[in-house]
Amino acid sequence: MSVLFNPSFDSWNSRFGKRLEGAVLVEEEEPLGLDLTDQAGTSLFPAIGKLEEQIRALTGDPSYSGVLGAADGLVVHDVTRIDMGAHVGVLDWLTLGVVAPLVKNRTVFEMSFRPDSLSSDLGLNPRISNSTEVTGFLDALESAYNSVRAHADALCSNSSGSAACAHAESLAGRLQSFRGATEEAYSSSGFFPIQGSAVAASLSDALAALDYEMVSIGLSSIGSGLVFATDWLTEAALFALPTMNGIGIEGFPLQDINGIWELGDIEVSALVRLLDGGRPSAGEASPFVQYGLMGSLLVRLGTGKVDAQDIFLDLPTGDGQMDIEAGISGFLGIGSRIGIRSSARYGLQLPTTLMRRVAPPEIVMPLASTLREVRWSPASYMRLEIEPSWNFSPQLYGFGTYHFYSKAMDSYELTGNQDRNSTVQVAPIFVEDLEDESSRTFHQLGLGLRYSTLNGLGSASEQRPSEVHGRVIYTLAGNGGHTPITTRVEFGIRLFQRFWGSAN
Repeated sequence: MSVLFNPSFDSWNSRFGKRLEGAVLVEEEEPLGLDLTDQAGTSLFPAIGKLEEQIRALTGDPSYSGVLGAADGLVVHDVTRIDMGAHVGVLDWLTLGVVAPLVKNRTVFEMSFRPDSLSSDLGLNPRISNSTEVTGFLDALESAYNSVRAHADALCSNSSGSAACAHAESLAGRLQSFRGATEEAYSSSGFFPIQGSAVAASLSDALAALDYEMVSIGLSSIGSGLVFATDWLTEAALFALPTMNGIGIEGFPLQDINGIWELGDIEVSALVRLLDGGRPSAGEASPFVQYGLMGSLLVRLGTGKVDAQDIFLDLPTGDGQMDIEAGISGFLGIGSRIGIRSSARYGLQLPTTLMRRVAPPEIVMPLASTLREVRWSPASYMRLEIEPSWNFSPQLYGFGTYHFYSKAMDSYELTGNQDRNSTVQVAPIFVEDLEDESSRTFHQLGLGLRYSTLNGLGSASEQRPSEVHGRVIYTLAGNGGHTPITTRVEFGIRLFQRFWGSAN
């Protein structure tokens, strides 16, 4: 029987990313904070795109792009994990085991945001702080349209082909379009043009032109002006934005996340000895060549917790679903110095149902209206590991590690069950956004040192053998879009106790 205690620490602040620049796909290393970095600040909130569309329609300026302010983000993730478990050799060729991980996640978040009074032209939507005036203005526009519509109907009923009729019909149509686009602009995002900006002046000019036409045909003035934003988006307001009523994000504020110790995905395994060559008999020296071959079956239970949908930049402690993994591993020892271990594993990940904000992976704070129940079917994966070693003494040896991991793209399906906010839609959702960048491939290299009173085939002459190791692993290459570039430091200890059977 053996018990193990294996702590490890993973840290990363970058990823193997991919993004479109124009029509060109760029794949390169990216800082995690890139999703929170933008000179205009608007890419952090995709709903601003709808606002910009409406402003272009209202002002007639097809080139308009809004500016919130310069945003620069830094994100660092780290995971501390302690694997604790036991393995029992029930037969000479069969070992059963269970490993329960404890996981503690941490996210360090830093961000600077600098609104520029010269170039920034968007602020917090006045619906948040001044909804009464916004509603009053929209009602005034509606009344103005009804007035022009009635005037046009009366005029055209008597002289349908006259210039006055055509002008009244045109004005009614333009006023209706202005009213619809303005209402859409107010409701499309948490932002609106700031009072005193150039775009605010252009919108006011467009409204004034309509108002002038109404007065010129003998109708009353609209009697109300556009309500513009008066509050800049400050750094403090940006961090608290997910908690603000009227913004539509509905989550926890952007901040450091210092998680608590939680249970990860428990692993239950069986290891079968398939070949065993070169094991010395009692009193004999070890042969020049030793080899062994093992088969394994592992079930990873879904006892861990997935990342929370309302805590942005959160990390999971597990996948929350079951994996079934089959593998084969071997050892080859040459003389008293050289050894090599290798393993290959293939895993099937079973589907599960969970809540997700259905949005592109680069959007850190998706709107609450995107929250849906989805059926997640993780793709299968493959792992390969090669570990050459050099013995400094019969018990102490150094080793290198090459680790390859590859997983195809996951699939998602909407279940049809919607959350409480699903009736408030600002944009369509596409479940393919969850699938994008869910594939993952990486190559890792590592160096370590191990002290063990077991031989390469896992046997020992002692009643209580032990094993201690330390290792550092770095992710050297990879792809996928959101594949982390991690550095791992790990330490492990295994203690053995023989209760039956003879020493080999």
